[in-house]
Amino acid sequence: MSGRYRVAIVAVILAVTAQPASAAPEPALRWRDCGADTQCAVLTVPVDWADPAGPVTGVDVVRVPSKDPARGTGTVVANLGAGNSTAAIVGPRSAPIQSWLDQLTERSDVVVFDPRGLGREDRQTVCPRPPAPILGLVRRQDDAAWTTHARENAAYDAGCRQAAGPAFAGLDSWQIAHDLDALRAALGEKKLRYFGNSYGTTYGQAYAELFGARLDRMYLDGVADHTRPRLIDWLADHARAQELQLLRFRDWCASKPSCALHGEDAAKAWDDLLSASAVTGDLFAGALVGMNPPRWPDLARAIAKARAGDDSDFRTVLDYPPTGPTGSVQAATLCHDFMPVLPDHASFLEIERRLKAVAPRFGWIEGRYEVGRCLGIPGEPAYPPHPLSASGTPPVLVTIGELDNNTGHLGAAHVARQFPRARSVRHGDGHAAYLLGNACLRALGNAYLLDGVLPPDGTFCPAELAP
Repeated sequence: MSGRYRVAIVAVILAVTAQPASAAPEPALRWRDCGADTQCAVLTVPVDWADPAGPVTGVDVVRVPSKDPARGTGTVVANLGAGNSTAAIVGPRSAPIQSWLDQLTERSDVVVFDPRGLGREDRQTVCPRPPAPILGLVRRQDDAAWTTHARENAAYDAGCRQAAGPAFAGLDSWQIAHDLDALRAALGEKKLRYFGNSYGTTYGQAYAELFGARLDRMYLDGVADHTRPRLIDWLADHARAQELQLLRFRDWCASKPSCALHGEDAAKAWDDLLSASAVTGDLFAGALVGMNPPRWPDLARAIAKARAGDDSDFRTVLDYPPTGPTGSVQAATLCHDFMPVLPDHASFLEIERRLKAVAPRFGWIEGRYEVGRCLGIPGEPAYPPHPLSASGTPPVLVTIGELDNNTGHLGAAHVARQFPRARSVRHGDGHAAYLLGNACLRALGNAYLLDGVLPPDGTFCPAELAP
């Protein structure tokens, strides 16, 4: 545990028991029109809430006011996940985001915030170099690739540190949870009503620990598990979830005549392809992209083509778009905020051997994917993963997607079990299903956020978004 983190814990205890989040002046929000139905503001916060008189930084905030203030039920504060959340509100809106806003603003203001360092142009940290390719350790699995990948990530991190300046020290969820409480106060809300999606659930977990008594309601979907101190436990959950995803891909293909592998066991087709291939790194890299449910049709076609002698789809169709010459600070934030201390290559190979024992067909490769995010980035985590301690929180709603291979369902369930009064709802879709428009989740989530009504125990929402 880092020294700053120990000091931070003491600061939090004093803050929660004796006074507001810090001795910093209560922040003010000066709203301005920023197009369509939105208002924008910048929340000024300390770079380090343990030193509230020190340097400051800005947090971008966007508000969509209630269409009927007379029926208003307060404010729902939201973070939509990794990257720039406010751009999804101010910029051209997708149909799912528009419908989500339309539903909630019937009786509530919606306020969306960006994590520090990830705001709009004048507050966005642009790192001079990109991180190593996220699939790099999957495509090449030798010692030289490990060393090269680590070197590229170290250079990326050093560039981010230089670009962000003093604000780099505040890029973790401990600080962002304090920003969230400052936003609550600036909005004039006695208690926080929060929705977090994907990485936004990490901020929710931190807020529940630090400011649980100030929480009114919290809904977490696509939950990132920040509660596993041991790397092997965290990776094993990811590996098992990916192994199950292969079987769900098989079942989907069996049910869809349009699937390129319909009429046969698609999981066995994957096994046979691996057995026949001398070079499997590209196959695994493409399959990691293709196991996301919206890409299942592409994955089935890629397997069918590869068996016929053309495996090019695994390098072209099933790949992430290039990142360009610069990088976002998001990857550095994740690594300094989240990732346990990483092993050397020899130690990782032992971890990988254990992952192959629990997820031998496909899931074991997730270890290389997750470790590749942060390999080479120095230092201990600023906000290390640890068991959740949130005894003072009200009931929290957690929804868990059986097809979620981004923030796997095993990790989400592990987090839910640690909230003393959590209500879990499982659903048959994948990542971010509430935001993407699963009608059942929308009805349950909105009833909770607007009226505090929790769904009954054992509620299940069927799949609506699978291809």
